[in-house]
This record gives sequence, structure tokens and C-alpha cells, in this order.
Amino acid sequence: HVYVAHALQSVAKALSKLGETRVALLKFAEAARIYETCNATLHYDSIANAQALASLLVDIGDVRKAEAMFEEVIAMKQTVYGENSVAVAKTINSYAILLAKHGRMNDALRHYEIARATYSKAPPSIIVDPEFEAKCSYDLTLITLNIASIYSKKGDLQRALRCYEDGVKGLSDYEDATEKIREVNGAVLASTKHSSHKHVVAALGRIGSIKVKLGDQEGALEAYMYLIDQVTDESPIASHIEKAKAHIKCATILRKRETKNDKESAVTHLKEALRMYKALYAPDHKDTVAISTTLKQWLAEDKK
Repeated sequence: HVYVAHALQSVAKALSKLGETRVALLKFAEAARIYETCNATLHYDSIANAQALASLLVDIGDVRKAEAMFEEVIAMKQTVYGENSVAVAKTINSYAILLAKHGRMNDALRHYEIARATYSKAPPSIIVDPEFEAKCSYDLTLITLNIASIYSKKGDLQRALRCYEDGVKGLSDYEDATEKIREVNGAVLASTKHSSHKHVVAALGRIGSIKVKLGDQEGALEAYMYLIDQVTDESPIASHIEKAKAHIKCATILRKRETKNDKESAVTHLKEALRMYKALYAPDHKDTVAISTTLKQWLAEDKK
């Protein structure tokens, strides 16, 4: 009976939270068999059960079965929600993440592109919901950033750069949209606001790195300076680490220039990097010591 399958599914969820992964896997699989026997595979709970089963298969490292299960879930959701729906796009994106984690970069890239296209083709909601629309836009931007990461790993720096820049613009648009929502009804998408900031900072760091590799020192400096401006006292530790690294990058770029002002600016950036590394790590950390040594060397050179 469907109610038995639902009960097994609930037990499996509880076992999964307790870390009993393999027992949970058996319960999800048993629930799936009952849903199939009851001819209820396209029921909402059955689809959720199949997706939970796919995720657990990932956790235990059974990638082949996980891939097969994700493809099954995608097919189910396409039947229920339509091929061009947000529900389908989300599952294809989850599948792409799985493929990327296991080094299947070409397959992951293809599925990210399919997920992005599916999001773009999804019809607008019948009921106007600005929060839902903003969240979909945010998800779409994260897919673009994941695509950028794959292009970067494949050595296609120009495409990676375009995607990272599109991603930063998308995150900025998302922040503007959430600000408007907050002004209208006081609501704020708190769960994604913090994450959005983190992604902006990380993407700006990647943009700077790629521009250095492409020989665009001025563009890299601009990206790193923008990154530094984005990080505030309320930012997470990860963002402060990126900011400290950006100060080092700015110092390195500026130090190579000939003017006195640039060399002084380089020293200022390195001093700030040293201050941050002492706070983030420790005065005796190897990276902190390396920065301190370089700073002393630069100061000595400037006295000559």
C-alpha cells in the first residue's frame, strides 16, 4: 500500500539523519518497490523517494547507480511537471553537480547547459511571486558560475572569464531584486543572501586570477580592488581570506610598476595583507612569515 511506502520513506529519512546510510538506502529501495507495485511511481512522494535514494547512492560512492537513478528522477519530473519546468531544471542541475564531483567534466558541462536552458524556458508562474522569481534567477546564476569553473579547469580561459563576469552581474541583479522585495514587504531571502555575497567574492577572485593569466594586469587589479571593497566586517571568514589574498595580488601587480606611488601602494596592500593574515591565521604561520619577509625586503629596497 502507498501508505506503507510513505511510512518506510519517513523511517529512511530518519535513519539517514542519524547516519545509518546503508539501512536508510534499503528502506528507500523498499519504498520504491512498493510505489511501483501500487502503480504510483509518478506520485510526489515516490519522486521524492527516488531523489533521496539517488543522493544516498552518491554518499556511499555508488556513482553508476546514482546516475541511473537521477536520470529516472528527471524522466519522472518531466512527465509530471513538463520538460521545461523549474523542478526538472533543479534535478538536472543536481545531476550535473554529481558528474562534476566525479570528474566527468564534459558530461557535467552538457547537463549544466541543459539545466540553464530548462530554467530559461520555464513558463512564468501563474501567481506573481517576486521571491520565487529571484530565487530562480539566483539558481540560474550559480549554474553559470559552475559552468565557468569547468571552462577554467579545461583551460578555456576566455569562456570561463565571460561566465564569471556574467555570474557577478547575475548576483548583483539578485541583490537588487531582493532589496526591492525587502522594501515592498520587509521580506529578505536570508538563506541565500549570505551565500550570494560569498559567491561574488569568490568569482571576483577567479576573474582576477584569469586576467593575470591572460596578461591583463590592469583588469586583474580592478577585479581584486572590487573584491576588497565587497568584504566588510560582517562578511564570513572565507571572504576575509579572499580579501587578504587579493591584497597580496594587488601588491604584486603594483610592485612591478615603475612609479613611486605604485610602489608605495604595493607596500600598503602588503601591510594590510600581513595584518589580516596575523588575525586570520597566526604570526608564526608559514604564509604570515613569508608575507612579513617580503614586506621587510621591499621596505629595505625602498630605502636604498
